[in-house]
Amino acid sequence: MLKAYLVSRGIAFGRTHNLEYLLACCRQVDKDFAQIEVGNLTDYAVQVRYPDDFYVPSYEEARQCYELALHIKEFMYEKLPELKQLDSSC
Repeated sequence: MLKAYLVSRGIAFGRTHNLEYLLACCRQVDKDFAQIEVGNLTDYAVQVRYPDDFYVPSYEEARQCYELALHIKEFMYEKLPELKQLDSSC
């Protein structure tokens, strides 16, 4: 969703899965992004691709990451309402 926002604003960001970097790019365009944190979600975006070395989080850690992701999703729906329409049509 961060990438979708940047693309919608014509901002180039290169090939990356680094959510901290993408968030920093979003913050340069829109100061509202200062209220968003991505925590350690980048770890899950990258390390899960290598299951033999992947750290298995506790239930509580997984729940916290899920809640964080939901918060980001709701924030992004406000920034790009068309994302919500796409999400509900899938």
